[in-house]
Amino acid sequence: MRDSRYYSRSLSQNQYSSIHRYPERVPDFNLMQKVYGIIREYGKIWRRSKKGVNTFLSIFTKLANVKKSGILKADSIEKKETIRDEEEIVRRSLTVSIYEGIGAVIYALVIQGVFFTKIALEFGADAFTLSLLLGIQYLSQVFQLVVPTLVTKLGKRKPFVLVLVLIGRCLWLTVLILAIFGVTRRDLFVVIVSCGFVCSALIGNAWTSWMKDLVPQRRMGTFFGFRNLVHSFVNLIFTWVYSMILNRWPNRFGIQWVLGISVAAGFVSLVVLAKQYEPPIKEIQSVSFLKLFRSNKDYQKLLTFGGSWNFAILFSASFFSYHQLENLKVNFALIGYLSMFTSLITMAFYWIWGRIADKIGHKNILRIGIAIACFTAIMWFFMTPETMGTLLWVDAVTSALAWSAINLAIFTLPMLVGGESAIVLVAFFGAVNGLFGFIGSLAGGLLSHWLVPLTFTMGGLSMQGIQFLFLGSGLLRLGCLMLLNRVSVVGHIRLRTALFETMTNITRRGAKEQAEPSIASGIVEKIDGNRENLPKNRGANEELSERTVVRDKPT
Repeated sequence: MRDSRYYSRSLSQNQYSSIHRYPERVPDFNLMQKVYGIIREYGKIWRRSKKGVNTFLSIFTKLANVKKSGILKADSIEKKETIRDEEEIVRRSLTVSIYEGIGAVIYALVIQGVFFTKIALEFGADAFTLSLLLGIQYLSQVFQLVVPTLVTKLGKRKPFVLVLVLIGRCLWLTVLILAIFGVTRRDLFVVIVSCGFVCSALIGNAWTSWMKDLVPQRRMGTFFGFRNLVHSFVNLIFTWVYSMILNRWPNRFGIQWVLGISVAAGFVSLVVLAKQYEPPIKEIQSVSFLKLFRSNKDYQKLLTFGGSWNFAILFSASFFSYHQLENLKVNFALIGYLSMFTSLITMAFYWIWGRIADKIGHKNILRIGIAIACFTAIMWFFMTPETMGTLLWVDAVTSALAWSAINLAIFTLPMLVGGESAIVLVAFFGAVNGLFGFIGSLAGGLLSHWLVPLTFTMGGLSMQGIQFLFLGSGLLRLGCLMLLNRVSVVGHIRLRTALFETMTNITRRGAKEQAEPSIASGIVEKIDGNRENLPKNRGANEELSERTVVRDKPT
């Protein structure tokens, strides 16, 4: 009973009654104590083992983390080195692009402008041939539409560009060889130069895609701005060099020197271009031209304007240099000085027009440029030996103002109109411009057959029949100005609204400048009059603060 009484202290009444009712259920306390001791001993062992296991696991985890961090650190270092290598490759490639462009600019001087006209005349070209060649140069832009398909099949742009650049340089090397040996066949010159124009058109689209993937988006504006600035100075320098050469040797010997320098620079640019890195090509979008043209009326208006504008400018573009050299007999020294003067104004106004375009819109800048270009073309109707001493310098200024505005705005116009289809629309815009430019050049060339032999006198001025083409081109450009007004551009404001707001702000600013000095003087007199009423205990600092308020008022 002693054990049962002892045990009953820790049991409930029901449990105690059940034990006494059923004596066989009385537990073995010795066994229970042994089990309890074993459990206690295992608990101590478990706690020790758990602590050891935790210690082991913590050590293992730390080792694993150290190893893992080492691997991650090695991976991050490798990735950083890879990124640095790619950035270094891109940086070097951008430098290569600038050097390559210097040679390309020197080479391009002989395939356009007054130097191309001089070379073509030495090969027996007439006014119609010049117009035809310029039209072919623009018509070749149609071939840009097949470039995305060809590049997609090849999978790379660099070999495609290098091969076409090599072919183009070799074609002009052939022209140099013909000039050296005195072979001046006009038909052969037309065939060679036309093939060169086609190669240049095919190169342009693929090269643009290449550079777009190569130049980082955040550096695109800075890079191309610096690149264009460098190339503009190179263009300026070698325009003067070529002008001096042709002024000293206006015959075939001077042509050989100009062609030799340009072709040599072209091959140097090819070697440099081969060192430029090509990033992986991205997916190229292909859209049906007719489907795109029919999808949006704004696209139709834009393409109508672009085609009409290129028809108007190509109608007479090839005859400005022809009129200078053949009718006005302008020497190349003066042409060089005029070109340098125009280039300097153009570079300055690229920046000025850009600042203004951000405020009044690119479409308004284009309208201003076209209006000035209309005046310039009509002015050439009065460009005679009697007036050229003044009008040539006026033309240098107006041409710089007009074409800096036009070149800045006309290439952004399809991007503003196209929206998501801007990239495709730009390609079609160039193709349509080339097609209508060829038609306009062909039309002007056909009319030149009847107009070139025509001479007459008007108001004491010795006029040439070809000057009617300049007058017609000016009137056509005015018609294009009306077509431009129909094109809808996002973010555009009316030009007269912008001018009205500008004049209003100027007027308000002038009125404010006249009114505020009298107001300020009245305030000063009032404060000076009230100084005697100020409390005696106010210090000098408080008086100074009141005068400072008046002094700091904007005037």
